[in-house]
Amino acid sequence: MTSSALGRAEVAAELGRLDEARRIIGEALIAQPDDPVLLERMADIAYRLDQTDAALRYANAAIAADPARIDAYLTAALAYDADTMRAEAQRHARMATRLAPDHVGALLVLARVVANAATSDKPRAEARDALERATQLAPAHPGTHAHAAETYRRLHDSDAARRHVEAGLAEDPVHAELLQTRARLDFENVATRDKAIATLRGLLGSNPGNVGAQRLLAEIMWRALIGLAAWGWFFAAAVVALSMWIPPGGLRVLTPALFVGVLGAWFGVFRKLNRHLPQGYLRKRLLRRPEALLALVIGLVSSSVVEIGAAVVRSEWSAEAVRGGYIVVLVGMMGAALAHLLLFTAWVGRRDGESDRHAGEEFALLSVIIVIGGGLLLVGMLAALRHWARQPAAFGVFVAIVGMVVVTLLLEILLVQALEYRWRMFDAYAGGVLFIAALLALAIWWGWQQTATQTFHSDERAPVPTAPKSPPPIPTFHFTPSVLPPPAG
Repeated sequence: MTSSALGRAEVAAELGRLDEARRIIGEALIAQPDDPVLLERMADIAYRLDQTDAALRYANAAIAADPARIDAYLTAALAYDADTMRAEAQRHARMATRLAPDHVGALLVLARVVANAATSDKPRAEARDALERATQLAPAHPGTHAHAAETYRRLHDSDAARRHVEAGLAEDPVHAELLQTRARLDFENVATRDKAIATLRGLLGSNPGNVGAQRLLAEIMWRALIGLAAWGWFFAAAVVALSMWIPPGGLRVLTPALFVGVLGAWFGVFRKLNRHLPQGYLRKRLLRRPEALLALVIGLVSSSVVEIGAAVVRSEWSAEAVRGGYIVVLVGMMGAALAHLLLFTAWVGRRDGESDRHAGEEFALLSVIIVIGGGLLLVGMLAALRHWARQPAAFGVFVAIVGMVVVTLLLEILLVQALEYRWRMFDAYAGGVLFIAALLALAIWWGWQQTATQTFHSDERAPVPTAPKSPPPIPTFHFTPSVLPPPAG
């Protein structure tokens, strides 16, 4: 019965029907609850379904039933690694390699968990050594090359990753994991992103249930849509920064051109997604996530609001009108931040058991690092030069914009941590993130306060006093003496 259940579950898993595979193994476990093979297989299926708690429970039960069960140690190592419990992950992987020093799978898992925790050259060298030993033991095995390529990609060694992808595809040109890694490498290179989408479409055409291809294709779509909200951020920041230095005549040319560029980016993204994604894919994803549709509407409206604020700023009717224009820009910026947060929520949320959460945390962390680094540089430059600016009071508006962007990204990090049920990591993140958010809240408050109280310059002129009219001429009277007759005599 065990072998029959394992065979049927394996077929279901290969077809992407992991829920069916779990049901088959679950029914077999009812009759044989302590079978280490069934327990290990159930652990593997749970891990592939992103159910790390269940995977750990079944893997530990399999180890308890058979302490020499190598695959159970490996599943536990991967599940601990997914829960960012790096030390436990490495301990279980090292236990597997001690039990079987030449076990290719154990070497590959050890390399993966060490690479994920690597912060210095020594662990990276250990991961590379394990990969080399694994590929020497199985030089013609496509799966070995697939694992090695993915680990090298995580070590940021794209050349080594591509070498293993090509070596593996030479043995099996339709190997799904190798094609996924090739697509990932192509996607990470801006010049070859179209090739990545074509590869994924081919994978899904031959195997519609391929989870890895589904997730990567979804990630490409969500990154593109979230980029539209980020365009709103860029537009608001550019309007404020330019207005500090450019006179109204230049702003009347530059800011409308920027707005047209934002609209062009929206059109271009949707055009490209509709052309490259499978037919109906974009519409299906968006209709199943109404918050994403709402976010797109908010994002487009917020860009229009920023342009209205820019129009008021560049008009410079009066100092108060300029202040009001900057406040309108900040309101549009808040709308763009809300759109970004809603799109990210749609990405990492789960719908009907389907999740596109893969890589969401990595995306959020990388975004925070880039924005904080670039934002601090720009804020520092503008702070140093603002006293020579034409509109120095706009500096406070720029600080508020950068603060709102970073706070939004920090909220997204906390969101993905909470959704992943990593409560230990959530607690660790929450303390640091909330502290940074408190500092940023002060920066945002300071920016708004500066916007509300500082003096803005405008082209408004005080009325020129008119010269008083000349008083009417004073009438003059001329006295003409009368001519008297000469005296008689």
